[in-house]
Amino acid sequence: AEYDLPNYYDVGTERYKGVCHIALAEEGYNVPGTVLFGTDSHTCTSGAFGMFSTGVGNTDAAFILGTGKIWEKIPESIKFTFNGKMPEYLTAKDLILQILGDITTDGATYRAMEFDGEAIYGMNMLERMTLTNMAIEGGGMNGIIAVDDVTRNYLKEIGVTQFEEFTSDADAVYHSKYTYDVTKLEPTVAKPHSPDNRDTVKNVKGTKITKAYVGSCTGGKITDFQYAAKLLLGQKVKVTTFIVPASTQVAKQLEEETISGISLKEIFVNAGCIIAESSCAACLGGPSDTIGRSSDGDVVVSTTNRNFPGRMGSKASQVYLASPLTVAASAVTGELTDPRKFL
Repeated sequence: AEYDLPNYYDVGTERYKGVCHIALAEEGYNVPGTVLFGTDSHTCTSGAFGMFSTGVGNTDAAFILGTGKIWEKIPESIKFTFNGKMPEYLTAKDLILQILGDITTDGATYRAMEFDGEAIYGMNMLERMTLTNMAIEGGGMNGIIAVDDVTRNYLKEIGVTQFEEFTSDADAVYHSKYTYDVTKLEPTVAKPHSPDNRDTVKNVKGTKITKAYVGSCTGGKITDFQYAAKLLLGQKVKVTTFIVPASTQVAKQLEEETISGISLKEIFVNAGCIIAESSCAACLGGPSDTIGRSSDGDVVVSTTNRNFPGRMGSKASQVYLASPLTVAASAVTGELTDPRKFL
């Protein structure tokens, strides 16, 4: 307010929007063909819009603000192609956890991760953002998905009509390529204490949990809550379950969107969930009073992006990363559960 900054969204003000990576998309700042730098590693989320976006440190950010320029080495690209139509029990989170299990947390260091294939272009924009969001968990400099009609329609609805589209050349040379058939993939988790510690939910089913968490820039979008609400409709959770919308717009959508005539918010309340205000909350641990924060001995299943020791709070807790479907199913049973049980 003191400097009358036009794009200032400070916490505690009417302009506050929530987690920046989701608000950028909602507010029309993700424009295909442009370049975005942000002072958070998950800035790569915006690559779902066919743009180059990556995280930088505060010193680099200051240089960019002062000069409008920055030195960057052009990264090699790794291509991930997902063929087939997505089964109802899979989400983008399952796909990115599959990738991380294959390439590990440093397999894409300083490389671009390009996502392609029928399954990718069958996704809405918010699901695509889950993939590009977690490019950094593979060490990636950025994640990117080419523009298609889904992208164009999303942007048109929020008033963004002027942009430049880029696609990979037909003869593009890649550092490496990975190809998957989504019809053969299963609901997936990352076991403690690394996002690349991949396993199928089927292999870890029955593991007792103490908390469930749906939120973050990775798993706090309206689509994530739609998945969770679908499973929680008419159910009661057996463990403390947190619902943390990533943005104020998502928080509003929880009240507006319905399943069988019941709002998502009401579904969560009826199931016994705790609904928090829009924020990062326990995704990055925080002070002891942070909502959703893990305590000593907790076993958490979460839609967040990292499960390193202490990431969500106590170093004496364990965190399993999973899709919103798996998190919701597990919340109902009190143990890690394959969502297909409820679908």
